[in-house]
Amino acid sequence: MTEISATSQQTLDSLLKKLGATKLSDASTTKKKTELGQEDFLKLMTAQLSNQDPFQPQSNDQMIAQMAQFSTVSGITQLNATMTGMASQIADNRIATAANFIGKTVLVPGNVAMADDTGAISGAVDLPNSVTDLNIQITKENGELVKTINLGANSAGLIGFSWDGLNDRGTTVGQPRYKVKATMMTGGTQTEANTGVYGPITEAQVNKSSEDQMITVAGVGQVKMSEIKGFKY
Repeated sequence: MTEISATSQQTLDSLLKKLGATKLSDASTTKKKTELGQEDFLKLMTAQLSNQDPFQPQSNDQMIAQMAQFSTVSGITQLNATMTGMASQIADNRIATAANFIGKTVLVPGNVAMADDTGAISGAVDLPNSVTDLNIQITKENGELVKTINLGANSAGLIGFSWDGLNDRGTTVGQPRYKVKATMMTGGTQTEANTGVYGPITEAQVNKSSEDQMITVAGVGQVKMSEIKGFKY
């Protein structure tokens, strides 16, 4: 193993101080190392310069390449420390976000709507294209039709709807939950459209930062937080 002269060591220590690199303590040097740090890299480079052939010195290009490698290693180390700190902050933020969502009324994909305190329900239809006619059928859970809402012609996008909980005779139906079905007419052909319903969030899970944030919506069940299409207060 090549020894570094006292002069080279002094030069190295001075350079480390200017770079802000931490010198290994006597105690830490006795431990088995699995990684090379800033000081190790500079020691290797200093030893190389001290023992190079004076008749075939290292070229400037090689020096620049090694310094670039040193900068890259240092930058990656700092980036790893920064990302670790950010991951911890994100995890804390996910907990706070999950807690704040409890009790909020959100629009999520589904066809079972929970009635609010007045007996009303609301939701939206996700139209993939323009339609000439759009109808909403609201039924009890046993399939009995209680209301049909005609929304006419509409362009593509989310089309909202609401029902006050009264049948065509003006009588309160009084069910806690209803099924919703949307049918659209396009070019003379009738097809079913995807629906979304508003419901309160009853539970929000605190998952790992790499997992999807899950919420539980009354009447719908578990959905991803990214599937929320709207809020209502």
